[in-house]
Amino acid sequence: MGYLYEKSIHLYDMKLLAGKDGLDHPAEWIHMIESSESASFLHGNEVVFLTGLLYQGERWILEYARRLKERHCAGLVINVGPYIKKIPPSVISYCDAEQFPLFLLPWEVHLVDITRYLCRFIINEEKKKESVLNYLQQLLIVPHESQAPCLALEHSGFCVEGAFRACIIRETHTDKDHDAIMALLKLWKSQLLIFTYHQDIVILLSHMAFQDIKQFAEDVYHLMKDKHIAVSISIGSEIHHISQLYVTYMQASSIQILAKGQQPPVVYYDNMGLYKLLLNGTPPSILQHFYEDTLGPLRAYDETHQSHLMETLRYYLEHDCSIKETAAHEVVHRNTILYKFNKIDQILGTSVYSEENKLAMMMAFKIKDLF
Repeated sequence: MGYLYEKSIHLYDMKLLAGKDGLDHPAEWIHMIESSESASFLHGNEVVFLTGLLYQGERWILEYARRLKERHCAGLVINVGPYIKKIPPSVISYCDAEQFPLFLLPWEVHLVDITRYLCRFIINEEKKKESVLNYLQQLLIVPHESQAPCLALEHSGFCVEGAFRACIIRETHTDKDHDAIMALLKLWKSQLLIFTYHQDIVILLSHMAFQDIKQFAEDVYHLMKDKHIAVSISIGSEIHHISQLYVTYMQASSIQILAKGQQPPVVYYDNMGLYKLLLNGTPPSILQHFYEDTLGPLRAYDETHQSHLMETLRYYLEHDCSIKETAAHEVVHRNTILYKFNKIDQILGTSVYSEENKLAMMMAFKIKDLF
């Protein structure tokens, strides 16, 4: 919004009356609305022009400003003249308090001229954003040739150094196309840097604390759920130069398989622990062979005897190898757990108490989650 204001100060004598702290709000289009009821049709980030044709006094215009603020508009431009001769102090105070930019425009200015002028800048900014998205796509398509896209990004005003993460959204069990999902996301947060790559929708997250990233991912999931769109979401680790976008993308892509077992289906590479080793380029056939060697006989025994030794062993390993906790979880005496462990030792031909064996078994369970 501030950029459009700077372009209009001298040419059209537009003045900022209130809401200076909200000038960083994105402005995406121009609308002329004469009644507050029409504000319900706005999507957000619009700059609204008002001549006051239906002006009914101070309370009316204060309610008008409130409705625009509720719709997350970028700002209000009041064309002062025969209908609105002076902007009430209460409106100025409200816009200052709410950080909602309020501008005054002389009646002599032709609205068709200034709106066309501002729309040209908005369209140019949209084209620049599309170029940025194309260059980000190139960084994934040809990651070993990152120099040219990075230079182009810098030329477009994009800061290539910072804190970035790739967020992948992947559809599950729905027939929604990517365009519909992307349109929904842009309507929700218009400034998202979002594009498609293969079967994925990719969002570039930048300069966000990890807690904010978690909230963002969960918000996206619930937004999709409310529209009956099933998705899984994964987020890679932080990179500090955009040339490394492929790294954080591949991390997010590699853990997508783990999202299916989560509720909500959202996973973060930073929280993967042992999975990072398992997903770091090891062929699936080798991982499956390791799982079969380590836990295959125990799985086969459970299937044949309808027992649950695998569940007992996993709970034990995931709870600090505490026999007491495992017994309490299964509501049995600790001697029953010791008997089960003795049986597991016989089946696997190894000891569940060996530190090396514990690590191997835990890795085998992690591998089981992947397939």
